Amino acid sequence: MKWFKNTAKAVVEALNDIFNEKRQADKVIQNLLKQNKKWGSRDRKFVAKVLYDIVRWKRLYEYVTNSDIKTIEGKWNILTAWSKQNSVEIPAWFENTVEHNKINLYQPLSFPIAQSIPDWLNETGYKELEKDFFEKEIQALNREAQVVIRTNTLLISKENLISKLNKKGIQTEVNTDYPEAIFIINRSKLTHLDCYKKGLFEIQDASSQLVAPFTEVKPEMTVIDACAGAGGKTLHLATQMKNKGKILAYDIYQNKIDELLRRARRNRVKIIREASVITPEIINNNREKADILLLDVPCSSLGTLRRKPGLKWELNPDKLLQINTIQKNILNSYANMTKVGGYLIYVTCSILPSENKENVNYFLKQNNNFTFVEDKNIFAHETKGDGFYMAKLKRIK
Repeated sequence: MKWFKNTAKAVVEALNDIFNEKRQADKVIQNLLKQNKKWGSRDRKFVAKVLYDIVRWKRLYEYVTNSDIKTIEGKWNILTAWSKQNSVEIPAWFENTVEHNKINLYQPLSFPIAQSIPDWLNETGYKELEKDFFEKEIQALNREAQVVIRTNTLLISKENLISKLNKKGIQTEVNTDYPEAIFIINRSKLTHLDCYKKGLFEIQDASSQLVAPFTEVKPEMTVIDACAGAGGKTLHLATQMKNKGKILAYDIYQNKIDELLRRARRNRVKIIREASVITPEIINNNREKADILLLDVPCSSLGTLRRKPGLKWELNPDKLLQINTIQKNILNSYANMTKVGGYLIYVTCSILPSENKENVNYFLKQNNNFTFVEDKNIFAHETKGDGFYMAKLKRIK
């Protein structure tokens, strides 16, 4: 790995977009790579790694360089710290003032500085989870996420898909805890492959792949995915249903619905009977229609920090309270789409009980026509996927 002036300046500009202009880190990085198509694959991987590392370890780098990443000087100082840590030669033209031989990344540090998380998150984690447990989880969430794909079993078996990938030089491994998942060993571009374009697989985190089986969905059921997003779980539900039955998919964003429909066509999913922006009229018209109502609600997404480290700098306690209110409102407003005898599945990609079990308990106290069946906490330090929570509630009257 080596610094060139154009890549270094691009990294500094991207850090400005993320931390000064407050743009989402993953989108900034994606756009930067799209705008520089002439970069070779090594340069692209290098730039992406630098940016994700700095976003992830921002607080640590600021501390050891006594810098503020929002300043130009601070950005260059942090590039110096990153270069020293990763044994990359520090060019004389770097626009910094910190002396690299004075940077000590291995000094005794408090947990929130050493693990580069904001104080409010550290305090919240200690309050809601056991101290040692929270610390293990944060350490796991600071590791780079492995790329995971889900086999589209409507079109191909996992074994045949692995064979196709291996022939393309893509190394894979499997885990019996995730029946349709394939873990990619060597980080590779996948979306250009014919088997992706033909819908033979989707890129989907391992923990996310546990949601559809947790619902115990069956062919011929009516399923409402009311917070469908771009449709990862919607498509997985369709494969579990063997393309038989009916799925109604809704979200508050039209662009996500459009993406869901594009993916459904590629995956040859044929049972999505409706996909649109959700409205009060839609909720009312679907009263007691769903055998399964999936509510994968908006959340802090703290369980996804391995893939989206910038989230911890975008969140704050006020936003967390706002998110919690939205979650409660969705539960109360959408629940009646579940038919009597049907199941409401509540899902988040958060590790915090305040977004998970506490919301379920709150809902059940207000809605005695539902009863608790089971729930499942998934933590990154115990599994191969993101942090997740899912609960199953049955409508009894």
